[in-house]
Amino acid sequence: MTNDTTLTFTRTLAASPAAVWRCWTEPDLIRQWFAPRPVVTTEVDIDPVPGGTFRTVMEVPGHGTVAGDAGCILVADPARRLVWTNALGPQFQPNRMGDGPMDFVFSAEIQIAPAPGGCTYTATVRHATPQAAAAHCDMGFFDGWGTATAQLEEVATAL
Repeated sequence: MTNDTTLTFTRTLAASPAAVWRCWTEPDLIRQWFAPRPVVTTEVDIDPVPGGTFRTVMEVPGHGTVAGDAGCILVADPARRLVWTNALGPQFQPNRMGDGPMDFVFSAEIQIAPAPGGCTYTATVRHATPQAAAAHCDMGFFDGWGTATAQLEEVATAL
């Protein structure tokens, strides 16, 4: 945690920024890496433009289908930066948040920068409250997003 509401990590990936961008913006590629195995991403809706949709549906062994409201893309700077939030839906329409364990407001930012042999990849998730950040951390943010990032690298290096 960088402060009481932000979770972030940086990795060096052996894939080009363009390949990592494709993995974040093409539904068929997202399905291959987005959730840490054995979780399976079954549906992806993404329109990587400001105001566009970001939505995934996952099958979690022992828990069934996990899907939230569609989020909203805030920034889409190809091969450099992708930012979305679940506080807003497509076209900046406010989302109603429930009271389930995954119903906390956040914005996620992916930064991709060229680096020798690939790219530097930084994932940052900002939460509305310290309690939401702590809950996300306790749910396994670093292990889950870290595992998904390793899976992303596998897919991106094969492109």
